[in-house]
Amino acid sequence: MDPITATESSAKTVSASLRPRIVISERRLLLVTGDILLIVASLVGSLIFWEQIGGFSLGLRLLRAQAYWLIPLAVGWMIWLALSDTYNLRLAVRSGAIVWRVFAGGLFVTFLYLLVFFIASRATVTQGLPSVLNSLSSGSEPLRFAPAVAIGGSTALIIIWRLFYIWALCGPQTRPRLLILGAGQAGRTLYTTIARHYTSHYHVVGFIDDDPHKQGAEFAGIPVLGAHQDLERIAAANHTDEIALAISTRLPDDLLQRLMNCHEHGLTVTPMPLIYERLTGKVAVEHIGTQWYVALPLQPRTAATALAVIKRLMDLIGGLLLGLLLALLTPLIAIAIKLDSPGPVLYRQQRLGLHGRSFLVYKFRSMHTNAERDGVARWSTKGDSRITRVGAILRRTRLDELPQTINVIRGDMSLVGPRPEREQFVEQLQQHIPFYRTRLAAKPGLTGWAQINYGYGSSISDSLTKLQYDLYYLKHQSPWFDLLILARTIAVVLRMQGR
Repeated sequence: MDPITATESSAKTVSASLRPRIVISERRLLLVTGDILLIVASLVGSLIFWEQIGGFSLGLRLLRAQAYWLIPLAVGWMIWLALSDTYNLRLAVRSGAIVWRVFAGGLFVTFLYLLVFFIASRATVTQGLPSVLNSLSSGSEPLRFAPAVAIGGSTALIIIWRLFYIWALCGPQTRPRLLILGAGQAGRTLYTTIARHYTSHYHVVGFIDDDPHKQGAEFAGIPVLGAHQDLERIAAANHTDEIALAISTRLPDDLLQRLMNCHEHGLTVTPMPLIYERLTGKVAVEHIGTQWYVALPLQPRTAATALAVIKRLMDLIGGLLLGLLLALLTPLIAIAIKLDSPGPVLYRQQRLGLHGRSFLVYKFRSMHTNAERDGVARWSTKGDSRITRVGAILRRTRLDELPQTINVIRGDMSLVGPRPEREQFVEQLQQHIPFYRTRLAAKPGLTGWAQINYGYGSSISDSLTKLQYDLYYLKHQSPWFDLLILARTIAVVLRMQGR
C-alpha cells in the first residue's frame, strides 16, 4: 500500500472535537467586543435612568445635547483599557490585576468627565470651582444622574464581565487541545511558553516526534506519544483541536498528506512560529528554519506606500510637537548635565538607519566623557559606572533620547520603529542572530514595540528578544499600532520605567 493510500485509510479515524473552543484571536476579539457592548449599555442605561427620574424625553435631540460627556466617557474607557494592557492574554486571566485596573479606569473616566464638565461649564479660572460646585448641586444638570450612573455602571459591568470571562471561558472546557508535532527545540520552546504563561489558553496533550530516542519519553511531564505515521490515530485518541507544526525542515510527502487529512476533518494546523507570535507579540526567529516568510512583512506595494505616507505625516506632526517640548526642557536639562559632570550637553553618534545607511543620532549626554576611551563599543549595563547621576534620571524617563526629535523631523528616524543600532553591534549580532538585518528594512524609531515591552538590551540574548519584538512590529505596523505604542511610551516615561 502506498503512503497516500495508507494515510487516507487512517484519516477516517480523525474527527474534530465538538466541544466549544476559543482560539487566541477570538479571545481578544471577545474581550474587546464585550467591553464595548457593556460601555454602550451603561451609557444608554444611564440615559434611560435619567429619563425615568427627571422626566426627560430620550431622543436624538437629547443625545446631541449630552454628546459632550457621552463620547469622552466611551472613548476614555477604551483608551484606558487598551493602555492598561487589559487585552494582554497573560494579564486577562489574573482576577486581582484586572479588577484593580478596571477600578482605576473608573477613576480615570471620572477625572476625564470632571475635566470635560469644567471646560463645558465655561467657568473662569478664579471662579471655576464655585461654578462647578453650583452646577453639581443643580437639579437641572445631568451630572447628578446620567454620568454618575454611566461611570459606576460601566465599572461594575466590566469587572463582572472580566471575572465571568476568567471563570467560564478560561477553564479546561474552552481551551483548545494542542498536539505539538516535533519535540525538538522549537516544540519545547512553545510548550515552555504555554506552561509558563498561557495554560488558560491551551492544553498541550503531547508531542509527536520520529526520533526513536524521544518516543515514550517525557518533557516536563508531557509525553512523546509516537511518530508521525500515527498522527491521525494520536490526534483522534486525544481529542485534538489544533496541531502545532514545530518542524523547521522540509516536510516528508506522507506527513504533509497526513496533515492535510487532519485539516480536512476539522483540525487546525498552525506553524509553531505563528502560535508563538499570537501568544507573545514576538516572532520566534530562531525557530523559523525554512519558513523564512514567517519573519517578513509581506504587504502589497500599494499598501506599503500608503502606510509610508501616513507614517511620515505622523512623524512631522509629532516631531513638531516634541520639538516644542525639546525647546522648553533643553535649558533645564543642560544646566543639570553641566552641574553634574564636565563635558558637552549633547552626545552625537553614528547609527545605522533605513537600508543600513549611516546617520548621526543626537542624545543628551548621560555618561561621563570618554566612556569608551579604547574605541571598543560596549553595551550599557545595569549599574554601569559610566552613567552619571543626572544621566540615570534621563535614561529612566527616556529624556536622553528627546534630541532625536531632530532626526525625526529630518527624516533619518520615525516616531515609532526599531531603535537605531551602532554599526559595530549590527556586524556582531548578524553573525549570531538570524534575520537581524531585517530590522533595517524600516526607519529606526524614537520608540518602538521592543522598547515598551523589553527596554534596553545589554547582551546577544537581549538583542534576540528585542529583534523578536521588532519583527512583530514590522509585520503588523499600522497607524493605530503606532498610536498605541506612542501612548504606552508616555506611560513608561511617566512611571520612569526606562532603563
